Amino acid sequence: MHISLPVHVRARTLTGFAELVNRHGGDPEAMMVSVGLHPQVLGTPDAMIPFVRAAALVDLAAEMLGLPDFGLRLSEYQDVSILGPIALAARYAANVRDALQVVGRLMPYHTPGTELSLDSTASGTTCLRCALPGSEGLPARQVVELAYVLACKFLRMVTRDAGADWIVSFPHGRGTSLARYRKAFGCTVRFDQPVDALMFPSRLLDVVIDQADDELRRSAERYIANVMRRHPLDIGRQTAALVGRQLAGGQCSLELIARQLGLHKRTLQRRLGEQDLQFEDIVDGLRRERAIEYLSQSSIPLMNVAALLGYSDQAAFIRACRRWFGESPRHVRRHGPSSGKQ
Repeated sequence: MHISLPVHVRARTLTGFAELVNRHGGDPEAMMVSVGLHPQVLGTPDAMIPFVRAAALVDLAAEMLGLPDFGLRLSEYQDVSILGPIALAARYAANVRDALQVVGRLMPYHTPGTELSLDSTASGTTCLRCALPGSEGLPARQVVELAYVLACKFLRMVTRDAGADWIVSFPHGRGTSLARYRKAFGCTVRFDQPVDALMFPSRLLDVVIDQADDELRRSAERYIANVMRRHPLDIGRQTAALVGRQLAGGQCSLELIARQLGLHKRTLQRRLGEQDLQFEDIVDGLRRERAIEYLSQSSIPLMNVAALLGYSDQAAFIRACRRWFGESPRHVRRHGPSSGKQ
């Protein structure tokens, strides 16, 4: 049996939704129920929700509140930290090109099926696109605009460039004034274009990322602080949460996780041992969990699944899959995981 699921996103995509709706006199819970979402999902940022419902919710709020720029307003409540591991990945990348490549590998964790592409031209311009297979025909203007505002924020953060000469394009028509778009994006925005894209000078790809950068450091530290606050006395869960968000970026070594927790690696090993845990087992268990999730998403190529799990090559992933399930990744994708291996 081939398993295929609809496109989903993490609930953190709706960060700030309730606050914004309340601010304008609306009822966020009623809106969520009307599109088939439980209001409690807002308190579980890592929960998966159907993309079609998230898009419909934001579109509904825009219509009911008479705010054609609702998605742009929602972006004011969000920054790159809503994507969790991306701030961490950016902080440890060598340059902007590397950071964007890591983001591209991480995005399927946040939104399975998402494809981030970079295309540079001979004229010195690079086109960044974020494609979501299966979203065609959905009422997605609001969430697409929100996504590209966040892309601009992220690119400005890692390049330290004002971005006034960048260009954002959308296939849809404009929903509000050009002045409002200019204010939100900080650059030229064009509509009725062949594709959605963010275009910027290719020279920015080679900008070296300063790991001492205050904004990147604060974003990463906010994320780590949230993990520690959710599990204040459980070093195992803190470790698992940080590892799980950084698998695809290759940033899940014992040394790095210990440093993020403010510990020496031997101290982390000892404290995990007190819970009868080993770091390697945590990593392996998370990879197995994620393998089941990603292999059920037919829109994610097998090669990408290996990268998302932090494997440097597909052969290592195939060996792990046979160890976990007794079958190849292709067989697991077609028939589901075997219950015979644990």
